[in-house]
Amino acid sequence: MSQTNVAYKFDSDAISLGELPSDKQHTLSPGTLPVRIRRLSIHIPHGLHHNSHNVLSVEIDNPLEQQVSNKEEKQENPFNDDDDSYYSLKNFRERRRGKRDEDSGLSRRIKRFYKDQDELIDVYEQVHNRGNGDDSANIAHTRTQKISNILTKVSLAANIILFVLKIISAVISQSLSVISSVIDSGVDLASSIILFWAWYKIKRRNKYRYPQGRTRLEPISIIILAVIMCAASVLVAYESINTIVDDANFFKAGPNTTKTLQAIDMSAFPIAAIVITAVGKTILYILCIRVNTPTMSALAADHINDVASNVVALVCGIVGSYAYKNKINQKAIFIDPIGAIVIAIYIIITWIKQMNDQTKRLSGYTADPKFLSQLTWLTYHHSPLIEKIDTVRAFYFGTSYLVEVDIVLPEDMLLKQAHDIGEGLQKKIEDLPEVERAFVHLDYEHSHHPSDEHKVV
Repeated sequence: MSQTNVAYKFDSDAISLGELPSDKQHTLSPGTLPVRIRRLSIHIPHGLHHNSHNVLSVEIDNPLEQQVSNKEEKQENPFNDDDDSYYSLKNFRERRRGKRDEDSGLSRRIKRFYKDQDELIDVYEQVHNRGNGDDSANIAHTRTQKISNILTKVSLAANIILFVLKIISAVISQSLSVISSVIDSGVDLASSIILFWAWYKIKRRNKYRYPQGRTRLEPISIIILAVIMCAASVLVAYESINTIVDDANFFKAGPNTTKTLQAIDMSAFPIAAIVITAVGKTILYILCIRVNTPTMSALAADHINDVASNVVALVCGIVGSYAYKNKINQKAIFIDPIGAIVIAIYIIITWIKQMNDQTKRLSGYTADPKFLSQLTWLTYHHSPLIEKIDTVRAFYFGTSYLVEVDIVLPEDMLLKQAHDIGEGLQKKIEDLPEVERAFVHLDYEHSHHPSDEHKVV
């Protein structure tokens, strides 16, 4: 727990406290905190030494219990603004640095250190507000879901209209780049339909057949879309290569050959349709990227891919059309199928990244260390009767996290009191928008290893 401010930053730009000037160490140093870490092992990205368990165990020599005359009152409101203990929010707020005039003379790493520290304090302040009954985070989460639903419908309607426009453009122009863009739009339309279907099924799930909901339909849908996108792009690349070979044979055969070039005619309508598509998709991308959900991230990636593909299709199609009409060197006609291949490769790379991210979520990838520290801080402040925090674990369970917390309570505590403490902590953790389900395990000792309580898989 004493590592939450710095040690959770696992990247090359992380900075140790010793690197800061002595007059600028406005840090959350654990020097006076009466907490002993029993086990600490967090999943670290590849390339760094790490342990396979993301387990955080803390023993608390609880001074809060001595500072409060009435334990019952402190338990009801553990987030006390007047608390002067080291891990109190009051102490955290005092250490917020903010922007200062002298920051311009600091190195990039030190600036990033202070920025990360202030962001961490902001996160703990949000946890504090939830602990005091502030429901603004849940309201914002509900609003986000409504916005996602609206944008999904708007994207579906826009994809239908733009798809029809681009089909007409492809028929008129016969440009491979435009045809490649049409396939991209066709898969966009399919993606909107699949994501809309997924949202519909999630909202209307059978609580007996799916007692924990069907939120994992979102990442499953995105993976299906990624496969479809990649397959369609491979077909476009294959046809483009065949066209390049045919055009090369035409130029090799000479002027008396019966072979012909691939006809390309970029008239006003195809150009206007592609420009309208690019502008519309840019607007949709800006709207979707502002909403932080897996569905909106997938749609935003879809829209920006379409913008890129349409720009390339427009440029390559116009160059190919001019070359076909002999207004420029005819060999420039190769630009059109090459543009189609570029679009296909770009789409494949983008969607493979999306598929990789969603596969991690479905396979139980560990939570970010900063989120683990947030859970630990929330648990630490939940009740003065908690003697030790034995385990804090969180991992993806579809789009959100599944959280496991193991706390140690007095051995002679009444079952009713222990249950109320555990249930209260569970509800508090599940109030976090990122959490789908939380499990709180109550124990009376901490000498065992956390893995001893569960089957090792």
